[in-house]
Amino acid sequence: GTTNDNDTPTTTDLPQNPDIALVKTGAYQGNPSAAEVGDKILYTFTVTNTGNVTLTGVKIDDATIGVSNLAVTPSTLLPSGVGTVTYLYSITQSDINLGYVENSALATGADPKGGTVTDTSGTTNDNDTPTTTDLPQNPDIALVKTGTYQGNPSAAVVGDQILYTFTVTNTGNVTLTNVTISDPKVTVSGGPIASLAPGAVNSTTFTAIYEITQSDINLGYVENSALATGADPKGGTVTDT
Repeated sequence: GTTNDNDTPTTTDLPQNPDIALVKTGAYQGNPSAAEVGDKILYTFTVTNTGNVTLTGVKIDDATIGVSNLAVTPSTLLPSGVGTVTYLYSITQSDINLGYVENSALATGADPKGGTVTDTSGTTNDNDTPTTTDLPQNPDIALVKTGTYQGNPSAAVVGDQILYTFTVTNTGNVTLTNVTISDPKVTVSGGPIASLAPGAVNSTTFTAIYEITQSDINLGYVENSALATGADPKGGTVTDT
């Protein structure tokens, strides 16, 4: 004991230093030229016991990608032990419009005394910045214009009209905004289109009417080009003639 007449056990305290470190990586799994909704990001979570006591119940939480209580393997880590787990995330149109997915995960473990240790994900053990996974953007637009003569099918006269219709298609993988049509020969009515999703087609917003002249009749036709313009999510411009 600690004295001649005290036979209680001798207790010698040992310093404990429970600690944990998380590294997360994200690898885009889809088309390298243009991301699509439903493409995957493969996240790999690597947890290291950087302390001197055994950790139990080691798990991962990442609210951005919908991960909660995701257990690493093994979930019990001896000092210097390493556990891993992977997760596939399906990207959304909002992710593609942004051009990346940025998120942080949290590793949690329990020490032998019931305490909790945590670490926020980073690209290295001591760097807790969010993980950013770039997504390839491909903004694009297509315009089709048709002109329909509205006059006498046998003999055009001055003042007859041509009705122009414009079909705009978002042929890219990001949402376009402020879509407009310009045509130097006519005044285009309608628009702008506030938002045009990938794959969306609009053929009703824009129209124009042109009154033919004697010069047009003498030529035998009216020929002109229009320009469609839209803005991508990063402020760039896409056009098609």
